[in-house]
Amino acid sequence: MPVRLRGASRDAAALSTTCAYVGPYSRYANPFTAGARSPLGPPMDAAEAVDLFAVTLRGPVGRHYAARFAQTLRGLDLMCTCPLDAPCHADVLLRLANAPDGEGTQPRTTDLLEGPR
Repeated sequence: MPVRLRGASRDAAALSTTCAYVGPYSRYANPFTAGARSPLGPPMDAAEAVDLFAVTLRGPVGRHYAARFAQTLRGLDLMCTCPLDAPCHADVLLRLANAPDGEGTQPRTTDLLEGPR
């Protein structure tokens, strides 16, 4: 089962066939960062930034990215610069990419009616 690793893009490049770098400056980077102001005001902590990333991938536009990310990252270990004991968006991507039969990447009727979870 794929896992999250800690390292830089050059570390992932050394493991290129089994690992994808998803950290800062990658196409999979979390656009929401700990310490930045949240859409509601105060600075976010790491867990809030990860939650906002997950919610965005469930939105109308995000679902298309989520499906593409899942297809590309399926079966790969994911590397980010976050400490392994801290919340990280790579965990969201791991769940998404390794869900059985693309589960979680296709919009459900309730998502369309209720909006993002």
